[in-house]
Order: sequence, then C-alpha cells, then structure tokens
Amino acid sequence: MTTADAWLDVPRGRGLRDRCSAQPVPDKLRMLDADHAALLARWLRSDRATARRATLLQEAGASGIERAEALCELLLRDGWIGRRERLVGGSWQWDSVTWRDLPRLQALLGVASPRQRAEERQSLVAKTTQWLQARSEGTDLRALDPDLLDELTQALDQLREDKTLRLDLLATRLRLLQALADWHDDAGEGGRRDFALRALGDTKAIGDADWRWLAANFDLERLRIAPFAPVAWLAGDLHLAWGEQQLRTGHLHFMALPLADLRRATAAAGPTRWWLIENRTSFERQAQALARGTVAIWLPGRPTSAWLAAMDHLLALHPRPAWISADADPAGVDIACTAGALWTARDLQWGPHRMGTEQLAAAAQHWPLNEHDHRLLAQLLGRRDLPPALRALCEAMAREGRKAEQEGWV
Repeated sequence: MTTADAWLDVPRGRGLRDRCSAQPVPDKLRMLDADHAALLARWLRSDRATARRATLLQEAGASGIERAEALCELLLRDGWIGRRERLVGGSWQWDSVTWRDLPRLQALLGVASPRQRAEERQSLVAKTTQWLQARSEGTDLRALDPDLLDELTQALDQLREDKTLRLDLLATRLRLLQALADWHDDAGEGGRRDFALRALGDTKAIGDADWRWLAANFDLERLRIAPFAPVAWLAGDLHLAWGEQQLRTGHLHFMALPLADLRRATAAAGPTRWWLIENRTSFERQAQALARGTVAIWLPGRPTSAWLAAMDHLLALHPRPAWISADADPAGVDIACTAGALWTARDLQWGPHRMGTEQLAAAAQHWPLNEHDHRLLAQLLGRRDLPPALRALCEAMAREGRKAEQEGWV
C-alpha cells in the first residue's frame, strides 16, 4: 500500500472527518523548491498546533493560493499534518491542519519556534547589557562619555522592550551599539559609509531603516559620523584667503565651510576673539547679535580630529584668545578642555564663558547627575590642569548632584 492510499480517517460528525497518513511522522523532510520552503517556514514560525485554512492562505498571499494548496497536499501525503475536512457538494475540502510533530519539522527546516526566538532574544540582550555595564564601570576616560552612555542605555532599553523586532534585526542593532562605542573610543570620524564598513564590513551594510533608528537614538554628528563632507559652522566677520581668492563672512547670519577648505586657507583676519559654542541652537541664537570683533564657531560636541586640525590652522593664521561655552555638565567640561587644549598649546588665553557656577545656580533645569556623570566628575577633578572656573563648576555639580544645558541661558 502506497503512502497516498494509507489514510486514517476519523469521522467527526455529519460531513466532517479528520484525515492523516497512516504512516508515522517522517524523520526527514523531502527536498522542497525555494517557494515552498519559504512558505512552509512562514507557517512554522508560530507555535500554533492547529491553523485554519483561511489563515494559511492569507499568509501565502493573493498570488500564492495555488502554492499553498499544493504544499498542504504534499505535507498531508508525507505525514506531517492531519486535516479537518468537510464534505461539500460531494467532494472533501479541508478547513484546518494540525501539525503532527511541529518541533521536529521546525528543526528540519531550521526555523526557530517563538519560545526559542524569545530565549535567543533574551540571551542577545543580556550579553549586550553585560558589555555595557562593564564599559560603564571601566576606567578609560574615553569611555566615560555620559551623553553616549545615556544614549547606549536608552537604545538598549528600547530594543529590550520591542518584542516585534525580528531576531536578525535585533542582532544587527545590538552589534551597531558596540560598533558606535568602539568608533567613539578610537576617535573614529568619517561618513556613513566609513562607519558601515567598520561596523559591519561593508559600506552598504546598514540599510535605511537602521540608519533612521541610529539617527533617532544617537547624535551621529557629535559622534563624528557625517552624511556629507564635514564642515565648520561660523558666524561673525571673518576674512579668509586662499592665495588671491578671498571670502568675508560678516554679511551672513552664519555659514558652513568644508573643513578641508579651511585647512587650505593661506590667511585669516578679523576677530579679536574666537567664541566656541557647543549647543547648535545657542550658536544660531548668538550668531544674530555678535559683538564686533567676535567670531563664533559651533563646537560639535566632542570635536573630531579634522575639526580640531581646522581650528588649529585658523589659530596659526590668526592667534587670538577664546571663549568656550559648553553645557554645565561633566561632558561639557570635558569638551571645553579638549577644545581649549589648542589654545594652551599655542600659549593663548582661553576660558569658559557663561558656563560657570552662576549659570548652574540660576538654571531652571534640575537634571540629576547619573552614575556616569559622577565618574567623569571624579576624573575631571583629578586633573591638575583643570582651569579654576571649571573646577569650581565641577565641585558645584558634585555638591548639588545636578547639571544643566547651556541652551537655557546662552
């Protein structure tokens, strides 16, 4: 007797029966074509023991009904399913299927069950959580960037809560979290394709959806990942020359110049003071009413080596003292010190401007310091070269346990 003839039919009332093969559930899965294998994998991703005909056909799509019918017939004959069938107009039509050994079929096709996927999801998130915890407890000052640690923590929490995200997408995004941290710690800088190559080994490996997710959770420009050529944003009356070619910026609200072009400039003049402003909104606001002789430059968070090189070149052409305005938080102090080191190296004066204890005391913001802020504060207060005004700010933050953003007053 052939498999096709070996049926077990169990009556279930008038015009109803349950049919399955009389043969045991097979140990192997026959070779399926690509379309059938993809459809079967789609059906098996649920742990449902029974599936209605309408559900399976819907999952096959409008163009796959015949494929679904053929696959269902094949699974019945091979012994993988039982079917509830109804007698309609003298012929039997199936209403639903029941998997005879779902775990075995899932394993043979390489499809994880919801339980297995949940366990793997939990394992992936747990490993990344352990990595982030170890990072936040480390002693490397480069890793003690409270803003980045907050972004990493919030992004990880969001991924942990999103139970609808496919497992492969979750794994990719968790990998991107660690790639961002490595990029930051190594002072990486470049375009999006540069980051994608380093993170995933291919310049086009990060798709549009993942870039949108990254942009929604991280300040990519602050992390030196630019969608276009890196630029410096300037405001005020600055005179630049490239040989015989000249540019004056005073008649504009503000403008962006490519860093590569700034590094090629042969002369600079105009300002009696440079003013670096970290917050972009604050920069644009101050650009509208700059005092004569002041040129403001947007300080893009933790500046890249390319930005620092361009600024250093401007200082070589036109050495003048600087004000530096950053957030009244530990990261802001660290950023101000990084930029200020350019002036220190050239024996030029620089100091914090409107980012002192007075601003912190008057700020309406009462944002508490997190554990990363406290650890960075300890590192900063241990620096012998910390300017007195910034030391006083750090001591005030430590004493009051809070921080503030310069947008509230600059």
